[in-house]
Amino acid sequence: MSYQLPATTQEQPSALELLDPQEGLKRAFRMGLMVIGALVALLVALAALTGTRGAVIGSGEVTVESRVKKVAHPNGGVIAEIFVHEGQIVKQGDPLLRLDNTVSSASASAYGSTNEQLQASVARLTAERDDSPVIHFPPELTQNPTPAKLAAMAEAQRLFNLRRTARNNQLSQINERVRQTEQQISSLIAQKQASRQQIALIEPELAGLRSLRAENLVTINRINQTERSAVDLQGAVASFEAQIAQSRAKIAEIRQSGFQLMQDARSQAGIELATAQAQLNDQKVRSVSATDQLNRSLLRAPYDGTVEKLSYSTVGGVVPPMETIMEIVPSHDDLTVEARVSPYDIDQLSVGQAASLRFSAFNNRTTPEINGKVRIISSERFTDDHTGAPYYKVKVEVSPAEMKRLGDLKLVPGMPVEVFMQTGERSLLSYLMKPLRDQFSRAFREE
Repeated sequence: MSYQLPATTQEQPSALELLDPQEGLKRAFRMGLMVIGALVALLVALAALTGTRGAVIGSGEVTVESRVKKVAHPNGGVIAEIFVHEGQIVKQGDPLLRLDNTVSSASASAYGSTNEQLQASVARLTAERDDSPVIHFPPELTQNPTPAKLAAMAEAQRLFNLRRTARNNQLSQINERVRQTEQQISSLIAQKQASRQQIALIEPELAGLRSLRAENLVTINRINQTERSAVDLQGAVASFEAQIAQSRAKIAEIRQSGFQLMQDARSQAGIELATAQAQLNDQKVRSVSATDQLNRSLLRAPYDGTVEKLSYSTVGGVVPPMETIMEIVPSHDDLTVEARVSPYDIDQLSVGQAASLRFSAFNNRTTPEINGKVRIISSERFTDDHTGAPYYKVKVEVSPAEMKRLGDLKLVPGMPVEVFMQTGERSLLSYLMKPLRDQFSRAFREE
């Protein structure tokens, strides 16, 4: 029984290889180089043909469209009441915190009372200047009257009546003097007429006496006596006329004094009115400032949201001016993503560019990437306060349909986000060769 050796598939070495082992090694080395070259060529071809999606990567956070509202007070003060706590949901206009308003309340009350008094004084002086029989008070006093307003109007009316009565009494005295002087004139006129009548009676008598004297029937003394009587009567007539003229001048003077009295009263009222009006304007500014300060003592929610970062929790704490007391995170505002991009990559971005969002706070295996679009690219460069690194702000908006892909997951302002802003497809070979090309470009440009 004969046995046969199995056939082998390996190539049998040639006689030259059996005689020279070095030749076999060279042949194996050449085969290895050929295999390596083929693999390298295959990898280069794959790198040149395989496309990858480029992206600019930015780190960001979820923000609200109108930003988080920082609640502060311009003047500061002492905390009197705190109405909210950390995490509380508030509605627009809800009271958040009240500062002590003892001083501001007293100031507002004092300024308001003085303001009402000045308004009443202005109305009174206006009536006096215009010689009006009644005071026309402004609607600020007549509408919704308060005890302070009623007191101010009553005092103005009392002073108005007092001054008007005093002025009327003076005018009455002046009119009485005019009436008395007119009576004197009437008496003088009557006396003058009586004297003229006597003269009219003496003249015929004197003519008769002169005729009798020519016949020596009367003495010269009788004629002289009658002539003296006539002269005395004529002198009396002239005196009466002079007194009448003086009395009429006196009446004009008295009436002028009455007119001057009215003019002085109206002029004085006008001067006082200008002063009161200036005081009222100044008082209104002070009153508005005091009332505004009083109203500002109660801090209210600017819109619906959640109380965050409440810095004070005890009554009596001192709040410095313009220091943040709490933050209100809007609850019904649109959410957006704000990312920071390096200045070296900003030239690759444009408005409307597609972006992918990855929320690192969620499970990456179960949370899908959300698609969005670049909406705003800041026109100026910013600097990080802590690291000093420069960056540009990029806002990415997400459609409601994409937000629904998150399911029950809820986005919260401040949540970190990785933003991938797509820049187009590039081959793998271009990525591998870019550093080398950059090095060559810089090398050939160096002096």
